[in-house]
Amino acid sequence: MARFLQLTDLHVVGKGMLCSNVLDTRSILRDAVNRLLELRPALDPLDAVLITGDVSDDGSRDSYAFARTHLERLGLPLFLVPGNHDARDPMRAAFAGQEWMPKNGLIDWQAQIGDTQLVGLDSLVEGQGGGQLRGDSLAVLSDVLADNDDGPLIIMLHHPPIQTGICFMDAIGLENADALGAVLEGSNRDVTVIAGHVHGVHHGKIGGHVVATAPAICSGFALDRRDNATVGFLKGPTGCAVIDTGPGGIWSAVSLDPFDGPFSF
Repeated sequence: MARFLQLTDLHVVGKGMLCSNVLDTRSILRDAVNRLLELRPALDPLDAVLITGDVSDDGSRDSYAFARTHLERLGLPLFLVPGNHDARDPMRAAFAGQEWMPKNGLIDWQAQIGDTQLVGLDSLVEGQGGGQLRGDSLAVLSDVLADNDDGPLIIMLHHPPIQTGICFMDAIGLENADALGAVLEGSNRDVTVIAGHVHGVHHGKIGGHVVATAPAICSGFALDRRDNATVGFLKGPTGCAVIDTGPGGIWSAVSLDPFDGPFSF
């Protein structure tokens, strides 16, 4: 068994900037890490932090340097995949030195934490909001599944391979989710697919396996299934997730919004 903290959609901007002219995502990340350090006694033991994309909002080197500085305050190994707002080369440079980080090409990788295997898949198509898994990425996953390891497997990518009902986000989702489903179909591995992008908690299945998206660090999207739903974000709810890969396979959302309590019943 292993226990992971899943963070997603930090959308950090360069110094002096605001994300979407509204959010001070540098301060939001700093405060989120402060809150997580307060929560550590309740969440530990944690083995690593899994970050499912959109570390940066503008792809700037300054945003990645700021993000790494604060993420490292958690004192845990970091594993990342890029999101649609990220830029591969600045991300690669900022997180150079990580054993799992490829020196070039797509940011696909695999790692082992205890009995749990991690696979990161790069769904970024630079210059567009939607995502795609290339043949090389799907081949990485196929090779992992072919190993017949019987331990838990977590697959990380930014764009969720499920439809959430939020039309404006589903329109820029994973273009070839069916290809991922075909690779996963028939596998007897204990597989969990985790993603970000949709700034909220959504559970589904692909190829017979669980998919879970985590709340975002910086903002939220309303669950509004109407075709004419307003396109935009909310300042909350914000949060993250904790994943246990034991026999129960527990995935738990953690709120990072201010609250009072606990109060006695």
